[in-house]
Amino acid sequence: MPPSSSSSSSPSQASHQHIAGTNLRSIDRISGNCSPTIKQAFLNPGMIFPTLDHDGKYRLLGFAMETIFQRAVVTHISSSNTREGRSSKFQSDKFGEVENSADSSEKPIETGQSITIICEIDVLPDMANNHHTLHGGCAAFLIDMCSSLSVVALTLIMKAKSSGLTDVDNFPPKLDLLSQSLNVVYHSPSQVGDKLRIVCTTMPMRELTSNVCVQTEIWSTVRHRLVASGVQNMMKMSPNARL
Repeated sequence: MPPSSSSSSSPSQASHQHIAGTNLRSIDRISGNCSPTIKQAFLNPGMIFPTLDHDGKYRLLGFAMETIFQRAVVTHISSSNTREGRSSKFQSDKFGEVENSADSSEKPIETGQSITIICEIDVLPDMANNHHTLHGGCAAFLIDMCSSLSVVALTLIMKAKSSGLTDVDNFPPKLDLLSQSLNVVYHSPSQVGDKLRIVCTTMPMRELTSNVCVQTEIWSTVRHRLVASGVQNMMKMSPNARL
């Protein structure tokens, strides 16, 4: 996850107008059961990880931020309360809505909050290797960034739930989380021109902790096959960390 979302230099009240180079999109393009306020915060994913430049303005700077990640679009945000302690299976319709299935014969024990975010992006030549297919490093980058988006959404929703607030004035939230591990499995190539659907689901949580785990799948909507999958574990930054 980018350090900009957890460093002290991040804007406490960032908005679309405060960040140069962002393009507003209609909130109607984001499906899911989350509130319009939450969806509005994800109209442009790049604005969640702004960087303060030398001119004192927040911009989309950093590795592949101005090129690749700026083209990503969030199309779905949903929140679900899952029952811990019973057989619970997350199953996503990679080309439509997101479903949740579980064995109702088992007695539920605890309720945990889980977030699913779906992003879409077209595979362009600047994302490809010399074989004109999605570069493995780019796939890992997309898994990293999109799973970080799901953690941001989880943080916003759980903080709003605990405080009773529905606004996101302090945005992006101060997460103090960094990548601890990122494991990626490559399943099939994705050609230039494909459209990717990136499905990220956080593990159920009862409260915000110092460790978060996110499962991500990258699907080709053109070829209807799994391209890559990954699991990212994120940990709380040490208060005495020297960057």
